[in-house]
Amino acid sequence: MEHRTSIIVTLAFLCACEPSVQLTNSQVNLIKEMGFPGAPPLDPTNRYADDAGAAGLGHALFFDPNLSRNGEISCATCHLPERGFTDGLALNLGLSQGVRNTLSLLDCAHQQWFNWDGQFDSLWSQAHGPMLHPREMGSSYEHIIDRVRGEPILCNQYEKVFGLLPQPPLTESQSETIVANLGKAIAAYERKLVTGRSPFDRWVERWKQVGAPSDLAGVTLGGFSAAAQQGLATFTSRGECWKCHVGPLLSDGEFHALGAAPRNDLIADSARFGAIAKLQSNRYRSSGAHSDAAQGEQAKIVEALVARSDQWGAFRTPTLRNIGKTSPYFHQGQFATLPEVLHFYSTLEGAVTMDHHRESVLRKTDLSPDEIAGLLAFLKTLDGDDPPIQWTINPWN
Repeated sequence: MEHRTSIIVTLAFLCACEPSVQLTNSQVNLIKEMGFPGAPPLDPTNRYADDAGAAGLGHALFFDPNLSRNGEISCATCHLPERGFTDGLALNLGLSQGVRNTLSLLDCAHQQWFNWDGQFDSLWSQAHGPMLHPREMGSSYEHIIDRVRGEPILCNQYEKVFGLLPQPPLTESQSETIVANLGKAIAAYERKLVTGRSPFDRWVERWKQVGAPSDLAGVTLGGFSAAAQQGLATFTSRGECWKCHVGPLLSDGEFHALGAAPRNDLIADSARFGAIAKLQSNRYRSSGAHSDAAQGEQAKIVEALVARSDQWGAFRTPTLRNIGKTSPYFHQGQFATLPEVLHFYSTLEGAVTMDHHRESVLRKTDLSPDEIAGLLAFLKTLDGDDPPIQWTINPWN
């Protein structure tokens, strides 16, 4: 009787155990690099990047529609906190219809390049783009500066951080400096939009604590299921997701021409190819006069960039962190859901050839339904805790 009871207990234990998921050494090494990224790196080009007063000013500027030409559009119009600081639209909508999807600002301070084409090389440089773009906020130096000078809250906050505003009439250099400072304040605010650990991050930490075993079933944590483990195994092997989605951000930060069918004229968007010239002529670039590290490492990288023909139509690899909060997907919102994205990568159905260039890392993988289900389960574990609530509310309310 005792022997029979022991057999029953053993069988019950075996049935309750998750199926074993084995990893190769290369997969183990990939996963080791995927954990929680921690605090954003320093930005030497912006001496106010971590200044509390600058972040407070940037917070107010971010939610202020009066910086726009019509007084109705703010940064938060396209970067809604409740939607992961995106707008949920396929193409952004400001004063008029845009041509690209709105990227999330969650954890954006970890990036090296900004916008889909990387035409900005810092958060503070990028902040000027939407304010001055005719399809977005459509503003001007004069209008922006008049708004800051005329609103006591903004004026007081500005002068506490950057010193007294010069009296008009302003020289071109004075106007540029004020607008550069406003961009640095917005960047200081956006550096606060960091998410907490995701279920995957917590699993990775525990997995490393027990010695990073190749048998994934050795670690089970709430929020990271057996299906997610299977998806992680596919992600780091034949799914080939790891070729572009690597490291703590689950992005290589580089630019790739994937050939997803566009919503508008593909030829009109040269992407990274055309962005390099725009970046190198931008007065707010890292090597420009308004940078606080004009001779720094990022500045040297920017000045050394050369546009290549194979960069035509190449867009930056977005992070997969918080992917569940930031639909639709791809640079023109071509895919509304994650299953649609995985179907495209699996089959390359509808992919177009980029002239004579083809992304060399992309090929059909013909994933099975079970593999796709596992990948979906894994992707759902990448949403981290929201940023601190004080940075997600409209301070003008």
